[in-house]
Amino acid sequence: MKWFDALNPLSSIFDLMSGARVGRSRRVAYLAAKIGLGAGLGLREARTLYFAGLLHDVGALVSPSGDFKRRDPTFVPVASAQWVRSLDLDPWTEVFVGQSWENWDGSGVPFGLRGREISLGARIVRVAREAAQVMDRAPMDVPLAERLARVRAIGQRAGEVFDPDVVRVFEELLGHPEVVLDAFGPYSPFVLLSKRPAGDAPMSSEDAVKLARMFGRLAGVLRGTPNHAERVAGWAMSLGEEMGLSERDLYSLNIAAYYHDVGWLVGNPGGTFGGDVQEERERLHSYYTQAFLQQIPGLEGPAIWTGQHHERIDGTGYPEGLAGEMLSLPSRILQVAEFLVDQEMALQGKEGAGIKRRLARLLHAEELAGRLDGPVCRAAMKRVSHDPEPASRDQEHFYHLSSEVSEMKKVLFATDGSEASKKAEQMVADILSKWTEAEVTVLYVSQTVPYYYEATPDLLANLSQYEESWAKQIEETVMNTFKDYKDRVRFKHLVGHPATAICDVADEENVDLIVVGTHGRGAIDRVLLGSVSHGVLNRAKHSVLVVR
Repeated sequence: MKWFDALNPLSSIFDLMSGARVGRSRRVAYLAAKIGLGAGLGLREARTLYFAGLLHDVGALVSPSGDFKRRDPTFVPVASAQWVRSLDLDPWTEVFVGQSWENWDGSGVPFGLRGREISLGARIVRVAREAAQVMDRAPMDVPLAERLARVRAIGQRAGEVFDPDVVRVFEELLGHPEVVLDAFGPYSPFVLLSKRPAGDAPMSSEDAVKLARMFGRLAGVLRGTPNHAERVAGWAMSLGEEMGLSERDLYSLNIAAYYHDVGWLVGNPGGTFGGDVQEERERLHSYYTQAFLQQIPGLEGPAIWTGQHHERIDGTGYPEGLAGEMLSLPSRILQVAEFLVDQEMALQGKEGAGIKRRLARLLHAEELAGRLDGPVCRAAMKRVSHDPEPASRDQEHFYHLSSEVSEMKKVLFATDGSEASKKAEQMVADILSKWTEAEVTVLYVSQTVPYYYEATPDLLANLSQYEESWAKQIEETVMNTFKDYKDRVRFKHLVGHPATAICDVADEENVDLIVVGTHGRGAIDRVLLGSVSHGVLNRAKHSVLVVR
């Protein structure tokens, strides 16, 4: 899988969720790369510009308030840059994305950069973005010549909103018929699907999973269940192992589990389908998920599995009413995994028989009724009876740890002062009380300041001062919690990427256990990227205890 193949079809989701016409992101990407080449940049820079254009507004998918129509414009470029930072793209992609809302005269956001304080790539994306938006605002029946006249009019703001040199290159491009037809022609969204940037790089398997996790989390946020896809993935992998799937199929099943509800991101809240909108979105979301994934080479199998995850063995499922042998084993596993997660959520907080026993009874009932696959249900019942509490396999439980680990000498506790970290503090205190020889390093990592902050030294100084103050508060709080064990606890403050720094310290000190909370205090990280805990779980060579 290559970055172009993975991101291009999914860019349609960015467009739909942000209220743009499908194809806008591809148009911005294409124009940005063309302008870059026209300005004398090399193929590598043009490729970076392409992906910056494709992802420039991805932060529009998420709003702190959950209201997509009332987004804070300052939030979008910062959130977009946060998203891009988590991917293994050229680091300049983040810079171009983070500054793509800045204006030449300093009137833009988020930092009000001016002139050549703004990176050249961001100035190029800014012009490409405006051209695409002008096209979107023109009615569909407006002739191409009139559309081009509207696009050329953006040159009137050269020297104010736009870099005059970039506008000059853009205007020259409008003299090339092939560029005009590719970017602004009636079939532009489809034509641009084949316009691959030169030197497109392959995507690692880790990045493929990371991208799937992002979209799964976004679908969960939209539905009010942010961790749904992660929990389904945990159960699916567990059941896949129990059913003897190969490593290759397990990897594909993990991808499918994270993506399985991404079709929710393209449901039309305006009621295009008629009837009850929520019901229509429910019935059609698996169809849309399959349709999007089928556009990505290498995900043909996961596409089919996600499209079938609401089907049932007896034919009573949807959207197509498939039955029996028409359903593949991975899709049957996904069906059971989602059923388990939904039932876990429904049973939380209820009194009576334990959750494990209730889950086993519900699985048995589904098997007897012929709705869910018998062998997979029995594999799930086996897992339920052995797991202390069914959940994502990312979770560990302290009482399980206590019964199996006889010795604990070095523990790394990563904290950021959030509520989840405070719960983890109590867990670490329990560890200190149980293992009297254990020593704990408490680590707080200040997030590395993004590249685009460097042009605002005052803000950079304020952020550094704030982080130092916050680190001091955390140190005082945790040392008070561990006051009975102060001789065995030390505090450490570093600056860097949190997940990477945590794993590096764990390697340096050769710890027996890393303890982290499930999510941090940053709103953008929580919503867009999931949590630092996932980064630690993906990278760490040591045992990890994630505390909810």
